[in-house]
Amino acid sequence: MNLPEVSVRRPITTIMLFMAIMIIGYVSFSRLPIDLFPEIEPPNISVLTQYPGASAQDVELNVTKKIEAGLSSITNWGVVSFSS
Repeated sequence: MNLPEVSVRRPITTIMLFMAIMIIGYVSFSRLPIDLFPEIEPPNISVLTQYPGASAQDVELNVTKKIEAGLSSITNWGVVSFSS
């Protein structure tokens, strides 16, 4: 007797076995530790520019966009430090 014959002759048993495997799989998956998903913080930077007497659009187009373009080319954020 092979597996397809048993499955066809006893469909309730087949369904119960399948449901048991699904429940065991769900319980096992829910109890897995989350070591494979470490806490990370993506690098980010804020650009604040002030240009007294200019409109917000002028500051964005003429100053902020140029600063952002320059900063976007920096590849190693850990080494860069800005001092005031």
